Amino acid sequence: MNRLFNKLLWIVCLSLTILIFSCKDKTMHPDVSDIQVNFDIIPIYQEIHGIDTLQLESQVTPLLKKYPNFMNAYSQRIVKLGAPQLPDFADRMYGFITYQANKDIYAKSKEVFPDFTDFRRELESGFKHYKYYFRDVNVPDIYLMISGFSQSIAVDSAWVGVSIEKYLGEDCEFYEWLKIPKYLRKGMVKEKMAPDVLRAIALTNFDYNKQVDDLINNMVYLGKVRYFVHRMFPNIQDTLLFDYTPEQMSYSRKNEANMWASLVEWKHLFEEDRMMIQKYTGDAPFTSNFGNNSAPRAGEFIGYKIVESYMKENKDISLKQLMEEQDGRKILAASKYRP
Repeated sequence: MNRLFNKLLWIVCLSLTILIFSCKDKTMHPDVSDIQVNFDIIPIYQEIHGIDTLQLESQVTPLLKKYPNFMNAYSQRIVKLGAPQLPDFADRMYGFITYQANKDIYAKSKEVFPDFTDFRRELESGFKHYKYYFRDVNVPDIYLMISGFSQSIAVDSAWVGVSIEKYLGEDCEFYEWLKIPKYLRKGMVKEKMAPDVLRAIALTNFDYNKQVDDLINNMVYLGKVRYFVHRMFPNIQDTLLFDYTPEQMSYSRKNEANMWASLVEWKHLFEEDRMMIQKYTGDAPFTSNFGNNSAPRAGEFIGYKIVESYMKENKDISLKQLMEEQDGRKILAASKYRP
C-alpha cells in the first residue's frame, strides 16, 4: 500500500513539474541550451596585486605584453596612471599597488570571491540569452579589476572590465568608511555583477536619444535597459533587478496606478527640466515627489512597466527592435499602458 502511494505521489509530483515548466512564458524563457558562448574571465587584479613589488618592473612588463589592449586602457583611462610607455610608469604602478586602500581591497576580495564559479555560470546564462536575441554580437572577455572606486564597469568592443571593490557586499566596512549612502549599497553585492555586465553592454550599445529629452523618454529608455537585463536573466529576482528592498518592491507594485495617475495629473510626463527628471529617475533614498515612504527611481520602474506592456501588446516586435526604437512617446502610445 505504501509502495503504491509513493508511486502515485511521485507521478503527481512529476506531472506538476512538467506542467510548471510547460506553462513558463516562452517569450521570457527561450531555450538557449544549444547556444555556445566563448569568453574568458580574467581576474587580472590577482596578477597585478600579486606582483612582487621588489621586482615590479620585470614582472609588470609581461602583463603589458600579455594583455596589451586592456592594460593600456586600464592604465590610462581607468586608474589614471598614464601610458605604460612612460619612463616612470613602474613607479606609478608601485604607488598604486602599495596604496593601503588597494591592499585592503585585495585582501577583502579573497574572502568575498574564493572563486568565480557562480559568476561564470550566471554570466554564461546571460550571454547565451544575449546571443539568442542578438545573433551577430561578439561576446566579450571579462577582466576583473581593482579600479580604486573610479567606476563599476568599463566596456570596450572586445572586453568588459568589472571593478570587484564595487561588489563586496552591502555591509562591507569599506563602504561605511567611505560614507557611501545605504541606498546605493543595495546593488553592491556579488549577485549583481553578471546583471551589471549586461546592463553596461545595453547602455553602451543602445544610446539615449537626446533630441527629445523629456521625462517620458528618460523613463522609457531606462525601462528598456532594465527590461533588457530581465530578458538576459529571466529568473532574476525583482528586488535584484531594480536594486530595491522587499518593502520598496511592494510599495512600487501597490502604488503603480496611483503614481502613474499623479504623473498624468501633474503634467510631468513631457517635462524637460533636468531637475524634475532627476527627481523621478535619479538614485536617492526615495522618489521625493511621492513621499519619504516611496521607492527610489519610480520613473524608471514605471518606464519598465510601460515597456513590458508594449512588448505584450506588440508580440511581433523583437527585443532588438525594442532596443533600437528611440521614441519613448511612440512606445508609450503603442503600449496601451493602463496600470
